[in-house]
Amino acid sequence: MRWQDRLAVLFFPQGMMLTMAALMLFFIHLGVFTSDVHNLCVTHHYEHMSFHYTVVLTFSQVISICWAAMGSLYSEMMENSLLQSFSLIILMLNGVMFFNRMSLEFLAIHYRQENH
Repeated sequence: MRWQDRLAVLFFPQGMMLTMAALMLFFIHLGVFTSDVHNLCVTHHYEHMSFHYTVVLTFSQVISICWAAMGSLYSEMMENSLLQSFSLIILMLNGVMFFNRMSLEFLAIHYRQENH
């Protein structure tokens, strides 16, 4: 184990590393989603959207949901209500972001079929 790993384990309770990693991936997905919504609805620059990376984004979101679920299970075993609620909120946010991404993809596909 490297010293960075020991330091991270020292600052976070057991199982919170997975939840924090899921939170960081959520913020990355939120940024990409916001950019895509801006390009679809505001500027209408469809070529700047992340269509080419849909498979990578979907896989990353599934990994994020899995990490959040595992972090939620760890917090359930610790029986700390604050950590349980935090990890469940992160799990729900990642799930909502996944369905928002899928909805945006289908909306963009439908819109591009009508206009082209």
